[in-house]
Amino acid sequence: MRFEITTALLASAAICVPALAQRSDSVRVSEPAAPVARAARRVGAIEIDGSLDDSAWRAATPITGLRQYQPQEGAPASLPTEIRLLYDDEALYISARMSEPLGARGVRAPLARRDQLLDANGNNGSFNSLTTDKLVVVLDPYHNHRDQALFEVNPAGVRGDQLNGDQGWDPIWAAATKIDSLGWTAEMRIPYSQLRFSRDSVQLWGMQIWRYEDRLNERDMWSFWRRSDAGGPAYFGSVEGIRIGERPRQLELLPYVLAGEQLQHSDANDPFHGSHDTRIHAGGDVKYLLTSNLTLDATFYPDFGQVEVDPATLNLSPFETFYDEKRPFFIAGSSAFSFGGLSCQFCSNVSGLSVFYSRRIGRLPQLSDWVHGQSTFADAPDYTPIIGAAKITGRTNSGYTVGLLDAVTNPQSERYLTASSPAPLK
Repeated sequence: MRFEITTALLASAAICVPALAQRSDSVRVSEPAAPVARAARRVGAIEIDGSLDDSAWRAATPITGLRQYQPQEGAPASLPTEIRLLYDDEALYISARMSEPLGARGVRAPLARRDQLLDANGNNGSFNSLTTDKLVVVLDPYHNHRDQALFEVNPAGVRGDQLNGDQGWDPIWAAATKIDSLGWTAEMRIPYSQLRFSRDSVQLWGMQIWRYEDRLNERDMWSFWRRSDAGGPAYFGSVEGIRIGERPRQLELLPYVLAGEQLQHSDANDPFHGSHDTRIHAGGDVKYLLTSNLTLDATFYPDFGQVEVDPATLNLSPFETFYDEKRPFFIAGSSAFSFGGLSCQFCSNVSGLSVFYSRRIGRLPQLSDWVHGQSTFADAPDYTPIIGAAKITGRTNSGYTVGLLDAVTNPQSERYLTASSPAPLK
């Protein structure tokens, strides 16, 4: 049997000299030194339920003193916020009390899907019409002033996460919230297995904390920078005190079994289809941490039937239509296979340069429309099944982004019957 193999290897690196501004080691001008927080070891059980009544939280020193990013740049936050940090051998724990003088009436908490509120309140220059209160924690576990692992939650418990701007990153973590007469509270548990950090037993992480207050149209931040500054991880505060002994297991398995039956009107002259069609699929996903900064993702017999369908288009040009990637396996880590936004002294700015189009993997077999036009009845596959796919993504210690992708698809054929053919053709 012949298999089709698709391989893509990309290593993207910024070899050029950065522009004058926005260096990763930017120096603060006329601003206080970046704040430092200390995480305490967890003693006692913590239930992630949104309540802050667990006695273990008393060991943590509260983080306060947030400042406004907008509207009054640099002014003290209008409403008090108190954050506490705990850790153990498996995870980082975060609790927060967001005070609101109007109580529950002043809290804005829309319901949405995961990651849908990442661009709310006009964040990232988005035109997303949603607005919400929310707590955002951004971690730089390597403390290299480059990485940003973002975790957010709103008062309704809607979570969001992204890694270095990649919203396809969906780590396994927990968060819970509660709204009460004093405002709202939040608890988070972020396992170390979802983060990438040094092998040192004593950790030093970068961190930024944001609070969005929709009623006041206000954004508060812990480690302050001005709107005229480059911002980002170079301006983060620090988290001290985390001590990690044996590193946690970095292996995740996600098997699945899917059964379905399609009922349809049948034609007695159709030799390919009956009144019902039963299908059973089984497969799984694997994630394994090869090194502290390289991750292996693999999928076997994936089923993407639940993925949002593409909009209908009429393409009269000789070029194929480019659709956004919506399959989870190909979305995660997709930034390793794209270029854009480079800025250097020896090259022009590049935006949206695409050298790899993942939608060609597992796409509808070609000439399918032509076969349907020539046949009376046809047995045509809806897609090309992917037997397996694997990719390695990550970043080297020197800052180079590396991506390797390999996929194997099952060859497909169509059978059709025409008015002039007495038997099905292939």
